[in-house]
Amino acid sequence: MSAIAREVDPTADRMNTYEAIRSVSDMDIYETDLPGVGKRFELPVHDDSSLVVIVHNTGKHELFTKETEDADADRVVALTETEAEALGSILEDVHFQPSEMDMSSTTIGGDTVIEWYTLDDDSLLAGKTLEESDLRDETGVTVIAVERGADAYPSPGPTFELEADDTIVTIGRSDEQEALEALLSRDNEPSD
Repeated sequence: MSAIAREVDPTADRMNTYEAIRSVSDMDIYETDLPGVGKRFELPVHDDSSLVVIVHNTGKHELFTKETEDADADRVVALTETEAEALGSILEDVHFQPSEMDMSSTTIGGDTVIEWYTLDDDSLLAGKTLEESDLRDETGVTVIAVERGADAYPSPGPTFELEADDTIVTIGRSDEQEALEALLSRDNEPSD
């Protein structure tokens, strides 16, 4: 019997389960009263499993996973009220706002910048190795990684061949990044 089954029967009749208390992007969160214990919240997730949170009247929070609707729930962690609040603030992106990485930049100190550039289908760099592209000598930037679809190639060597739709991750001063941007924008200019 799982840890949750000893304290609260997760397969108990859901007579006291309310309609979804909150819908977010077609996702329903279900709430169930647990007399003498607290409340149970269930969130179905994308892989057909569920996350179950038990909030005890004492402030204790327990997080469980259920692989399928009929499966026993397995406890992942028990948190104090303070720990649960901290986790909640992380999940709400209070401490960090994820950003789209395509064509974004990150300053890492002084005038050193990391940039992401996606190569167009007609880019002059497509089909060239990093050595053939001569990016470091021409612009001053260093290619520190290449993203190709779901794959990433950190620290690619000089024989790494670039392809259209690759995203190159570069590091250099802002003026060097501007030189690379100018080079890449020439890719899009019509030829005479």
